[in-house]
Amino acid sequence: MKKYHQLLLFVTTVISLSLLLVYRHQYNRLHYVLEVFNFFGHPCNISNLEHTDSIGGYQDWGVEPIWQQSENIYIYSAFWSKNEARAIVLHSEQSEPIRNCYLWYEDKEKPLIGKFKYTKIHTDKVILPIAYFYYCTLTQDHQPYAVSFSTKAKKDNKKILLTIQSDHHNKKNTTICVAPTKFDKSYLVEFLSFHKLVGVNDFIFYQNDIPHRLAKILSNLSARLNIKVRFFPWNYPKTEGSLSRLVVESDCILRTTGISNTSITLQMNEFIVPSGPLISFTESFNKGDGSVPERISLPVQTFCVENTQRRKPIVLQNTDVSYNNDNDVQYVYRPRRQESTVVTHALAKDVISIHKYTKCLEKPARAYRDNSILRFSMDLTRSTLVQLFLSGHL
Repeated sequence: MKKYHQLLLFVTTVISLSLLLVYRHQYNRLHYVLEVFNFFGHPCNISNLEHTDSIGGYQDWGVEPIWQQSENIYIYSAFWSKNEARAIVLHSEQSEPIRNCYLWYEDKEKPLIGKFKYTKIHTDKVILPIAYFYYCTLTQDHQPYAVSFSTKAKKDNKKILLTIQSDHHNKKNTTICVAPTKFDKSYLVEFLSFHKLVGVNDFIFYQNDIPHRLAKILSNLSARLNIKVRFFPWNYPKTEGSLSRLVVESDCILRTTGISNTSITLQMNEFIVPSGPLISFTESFNKGDGSVPERISLPVQTFCVENTQRRKPIVLQNTDVSYNNDNDVQYVYRPRRQESTVVTHALAKDVISIHKYTKCLEKPARAYRDNSILRFSMDLTRSTLVQLFLSGHL
């Protein structure tokens, strides 16, 4: 009996020791997996990003702009800085002129009347209807939260909420605002991925047709990609064109003042490509030494899109440049103190240029090849969003 008892204890000991070794092995494997997760991050689950109720933290760009009709004018957005409200407005020359403006304060039931003036928004092109800046000035100890404009004194003036402009200690290098464009998923993915490679992390899209599912995924992925993406609705009937771009550019400059060192308005098919020894977009002029002018012009090169195979990004498949729009430029803006004195510095295309990709109705008579974007080929193709798109998961 004693022998059986000893045998039972021996078997129990062996089983216990075996289980201990198995559990220790599994524990070590789990510990290793956790260490890998902590180092590389958790695996990406597109389904979770698509269906989660939460959306990644937004950069606070102020009040969301939206077209609103007030009497005979259309107001897009309004900003407050140094005792003055400034609104972006559209109206025709035949419209009855605005005569009054009002500022609303949280601790006052009725608005205070301000001093009204207006100026046309400067543009090199003739654009109708005409875009204006409306100003409403009033010296007060505290900030208003809304502004109203009217042709005559009324009590039910429509309130336009104000975005308060302020200086930030930790400014962003550059913010790209994307004017309304016909939606194309491949361009959107390549646009974000490429500009991240050249040093831009902050984007504001003014769009009305980007699918909500895609916008949600991009917003939730933004923290892992180290970018900030914000989508603003565009409810004006016209989606594309010079007017839309002018309004968005005006809003972008005012919205990024005090937050970003520079801003530029592009369309989804336009890419800022550094040339020569430069790799980063910010290396070209974001030196922050005060010696850079308020506005910098970048030459635009138009690329006729002929190849759109899904095997690699479209911008890497099309390198032939048309001479048709060889004099076009786009501007990078720095916050400026006086609107009347704008110094512009032009950069040559052998330093940096904007590559614009478009379907050409006919093959250009004259063309040349620009391969400067191809040096980003490997990094762009391997980027997270491009890989998700090419594999059909986005």
